[in-house]
Amino acid sequence: MNSSPTTKDWIALVALVMTWGSSFAMTKIAVASMDPAWVMALRLSVAGIFLSGVVMLTKRQWPRGRELWLWFAGLGLIGHAVPFFLVSWGTQFISSGLSGVLMGAIPLFVIVLAHFFLPDEKLTRMKAVGFVVGFVGLMIVLGPEKLLRFEGQGMALVGEIAIIFSCFCYATHSLLARRIPFHGPVEQATAVCLSGGAMGVIFAALYAPHGLDQATTFAFLCVIGLGIVPTAIATLLVYVIVRSAGASFVSYSNYLVPVYALGLGAMLLGESLTANVGIGLVLILAGIAASRMRKAA
Repeated sequence: MNSSPTTKDWIALVALVMTWGSSFAMTKIAVASMDPAWVMALRLSVAGIFLSGVVMLTKRQWPRGRELWLWFAGLGLIGHAVPFFLVSWGTQFISSGLSGVLMGAIPLFVIVLAHFFLPDEKLTRMKAVGFVVGFVGLMIVLGPEKLLRFEGQGMALVGEIAIIFSCFCYATHSLLARRIPFHGPVEQATAVCLSGGAMGVIFAALYAPHGLDQATTFAFLCVIGLGIVPTAIATLLVYVIVRSAGASFVSYSNYLVPVYALGLGAMLLGESLTANVGIGLVLILAGIAASRMRKAA
C-alpha cells in the first residue's frame, strides 16, 4: 500500500463522494413505497448484474476457490446487506440530519480498528486529532442542533442503535477489504455484490414477502439507479482506493459526502447554503490534512 495517497487516489475519493452523495434522494423515494429490505436486496442484485456485465465485456476471469467466495460472501454480508438494511430501516424512526451525524462515526471506528488489525495503519496523535477535527467539521455542516435530537428511548433509540451498528459494519468491511487475498477490484466488487444480493433477496422474501406490493415504477427506477451508481460503482471505487491508500483514507468520504449533498442541493434545487457549510468544510479539510502528517507527535 502507498504510504501517501497519489493524485489518482484523491480523484477516486472525490468520485466516491459523488457516487455516495447521490444515494440519499433515491433511497428516500424508494423506501416511500418499497420495504427497506427489498431496497437493499434489489440494489445489490442490480449492482451484481451490472458488474457481471462489465466482467464479461472485459473478458476477465471469475474468481475461483471456495475460501475466496467465503470472503466475498462475508464482505457482501457485513459491508452491504446488513448496513444497507439497517440504515434504510433506522432512518424511518429518526431525522435524516441525525442519521448524518451518526454516520460520522464510521471514520472513528475505522481508525481504532485499523490500529489493532492493520499494521501499516497505526493510530498516531496527529491522525486522531485530524479525525476528531473532521468530525467536528461534520457536526458544524449538519448543524449542532442535530445532536439535541438524540433520543434515549422508544423506537427512535432502536433506530439510532441500528445506524450506529451499521457504521461498525462499514468500518469492519473496510478493514476486511484490505486483508482479502485477492487483487482484482472489478471481479471482487462483482462477487461481493452478487453474494450480498443473493443473501438480501432471501432475507427480504422472508422478512417482507409483500414488501413490493405497493412499489411504484419510480421506486424501481430509483433502485436501479441505487444499484448502478452508489452501489456498483462505489463498491468498485472503495476496493481500488482501500488497496492503494488504505481504509483510513477511504473513511474520509463519510465526512465529505454531506458537504457534497448540500452543495448539490444548492446547485440543482436552489437550496440555500449557510456559513456552517463553509466553516465545516474548512475544518474537515484541515482534519484530513492533519491526519495525513506522517510524523506522530
